[in-house]
Amino acid sequence: MASKKQPELPHTRRDDEPPAPKPIKALDDACDQLEKLKGKVTRAGQEVVAQKHTIDELLRKHAVTSYTYETAAGVEKKVFIKSSIATAKVKKAKLDDDAGEDGADE
Repeated sequence: MASKKQPELPHTRRDDEPPAPKPIKALDDACDQLEKLKGKVTRAGQEVVAQKHTIDELLRKHAVTSYTYETAAGVEKKVFIKSSIATAKVKKAKLDDDAGEDGADE
């Protein structure tokens, strides 16, 4: 990484603020790699998906739901576990045409 976040000065947090999260090197490295892959051409799409999977595994391994990191350009970003519920229309199998014709003949 070209630049890192400036270390926090001591005694600058309010009493009601939580302590700063400890950096996790494996997640920092994985996030750096993700940013590099995202900057490449579209053919790297599969690599981006694989890197996101790696980050997901690392987040779960370290028991954190989100992680803030800094890109090489100095932009602060956050990765997080996102779970969602989706719905899809289920196609039902059509009845046999023969069964419909048998009823019409009677």
